[in-house]
Amino acid sequence: MLLIIPSRIGCPVLKWLATRFETRRASLQSRLENSLQPAAGATGPISSAEWRRRGNAHLSEGRLNDAANCYRLGVESDPDDSICYSNLGYALGELGRSAESQQMLLKAVELNPADFDAHYMLGNLARARGDWLQAIARYREALNISAGFDVCRRDLCISLAQTGQIREARAVLEQGPAFPPDTADFFYFKGNLHLAADEFDEAIADFRQAAQLQPRDSSILINLGVAQLKRREVFAAIETYRSILEFEPGNVQVHTNLAAAFQQTGQLDLAIQSYRHALQLNPEYLNAHQNLLFALTYLPDYPPAEYLREARKYGARVTARAKPYSHWLCPAPAATARPLRVGFVSGDLRTHPVGLFLESILAKVDPAKLALVAYSTSVTEDVMSERLKSLFSEWHSVATMPDDALAKKIHADKIDILVDLAGHTGLNRLSVFAWKPAPLQASWLGYWASTGVAEIDYILVDPVSVPEADAQFFSEKLWYLPDTRLCLSPPVTRRPIEVQDLPALSKGHVTFGSYQILNKISDRTLAAWSQVLERIPSARLRLQSLPLAYPEAVADMQKRLAAANIDIARVDLYGGAPREDYLASYQGVDVVLDTFPFPGGTTTAEALWMGVPTVTLTGNSLLARQGETLMRCVGLDDWVAANEQEYVEIAAARANDLDKLREIRASLRSRALASPLFDAARFAQNLEDVFAGMARSKPGVT
Repeated sequence: MLLIIPSRIGCPVLKWLATRFETRRASLQSRLENSLQPAAGATGPISSAEWRRRGNAHLSEGRLNDAANCYRLGVESDPDDSICYSNLGYALGELGRSAESQQMLLKAVELNPADFDAHYMLGNLARARGDWLQAIARYREALNISAGFDVCRRDLCISLAQTGQIREARAVLEQGPAFPPDTADFFYFKGNLHLAADEFDEAIADFRQAAQLQPRDSSILINLGVAQLKRREVFAAIETYRSILEFEPGNVQVHTNLAAAFQQTGQLDLAIQSYRHALQLNPEYLNAHQNLLFALTYLPDYPPAEYLREARKYGARVTARAKPYSHWLCPAPAATARPLRVGFVSGDLRTHPVGLFLESILAKVDPAKLALVAYSTSVTEDVMSERLKSLFSEWHSVATMPDDALAKKIHADKIDILVDLAGHTGLNRLSVFAWKPAPLQASWLGYWASTGVAEIDYILVDPVSVPEADAQFFSEKLWYLPDTRLCLSPPVTRRPIEVQDLPALSKGHVTFGSYQILNKISDRTLAAWSQVLERIPSARLRLQSLPLAYPEAVADMQKRLAAANIDIARVDLYGGAPREDYLASYQGVDVVLDTFPFPGGTTTAEALWMGVPTVTLTGNSLLARQGETLMRCVGLDDWVAANEQEYVEIAAARANDLDKLREIRASLRSRALASPLFDAARFAQNLEDVFAGMARSKPGVT
């Protein structure tokens, strides 16, 4: 899920024109020429300059529609009047007509590339639709033209900090006047640096200090809410966002972040309502649209056809912004002439489920068949990133590249097949795929539904997760991996973590467990768990999730458990733990109870490695069938329920047969390691065959 962290909008353009930031011709006010009255004695056809003067007069009185009409007539009078285009772009932007505004501003910089005001306003438009990288590029362009443009320098600094580019932010700040100490700007910028460095306590303190100085500044409060969410203070963040809506009810970013907070607490209906409201306010705000798609996958009964319709709407919007390639530089691969160049685009080439599923597979890929190229879209790298780098023939850190530049690079790199590993999750670059920089494009691994992007040709699935009849619910064509779409790298630990004997034998009771994020634990899931615990009166339930380290999350979960008629005295709540401690905790769990409709993935596979089977409920989508795929991979077909009542029956039956449970536990790790779920060599060969088949599907593409 994405969090929306805005660069600071501050006052509208005309308001900061009269501030201390105004230097030389750096303000739009001077571009509006100050002469607001029609020229005396003017006769004949009205010139574009005269239309500008009339438009400026309307603008000075706040009559935006009248101003826009005058500027439009000025453009008609002189199609080469770049200032008229720039002024029209500003007026349209203030009217909320962002697409038209961008069109006019692009024309302005085409006619006059030195129009730094137009570049700056284009940066603001990019920021407003969540395209931070394009905003940064436009701000840099404005500063390259006008080095004294200090308002632009401020916004560039904050945008760099908020995208994690802390060193670059400090460097830009040092080139111009620093923020005066003890001002809201000073504390706001400090807070952003702390936020980008994951120093959440410090960030919250700075944002609160800034908010004391400017209590009705929505940008400060938005980022305070983001820091609170990062700090797992979800309910505090909800209150922060609600406070903003009291004085800015139409703030798109606030509605989007409020939705993200609702989603973290499992209030899906409120989350989806807020995402949709954000899109009503600004249909071009793609972050809200992607978050909406992500949230819809959590709904148990959401029609797949409706999801696809919504995803295609997103796809149409990114396609409208792109200029897709139709010719490529990569020569058509002969059968054995050269390895296919396969590019992977992901922000999760690090310690993350994507990295965990990818590592062992890449290590087994035949370099004579596939030349693997990484496009890492995260500014953060870690020890897993370093291990993964050795498995790629090329590694490109592209987090700071705007879509057009990244598409151009991929095209120039002569990639045969470009693979998206993120879908509608954080740090994705699906908008780059809309440029079609490679002749073949596919989605795999990091997402669990259709992307909706027409330029992505295929989605990699397996026969269990997506039957052929479900092809109608994907914008991509289905391409089947023969066994499973997932293959986990066996955990690497500093100390051996062995599978121990069934804990129920020593404890005297069965321990059920769940390690899912809290918003996966739906009310229907809790209702099923309640029935399981009722059937096994001596059993206990272990819930472990990172937010449960915080009192607010614990109180909320206890409230939900009580509402589901689960005795909270029978439930043990644990927060997050270091990876090795987390894995070792399975030694105290007999059976995992899956969530639905969003089942476990990484945690389910890791539980199998620790000898603990999962009771899972299959569903009607790729995502909802994920648990079924994993269980069938290791031969535990009879642990898959077709409905909620069967889920309860299976859980109760397994818990009552300790001998069988002990037998499964003793052999499950070796069985799992020998299965397609962990057999990296087998999976890598399947992947090589898939990509070769794709290449053959479009012979002669150049």
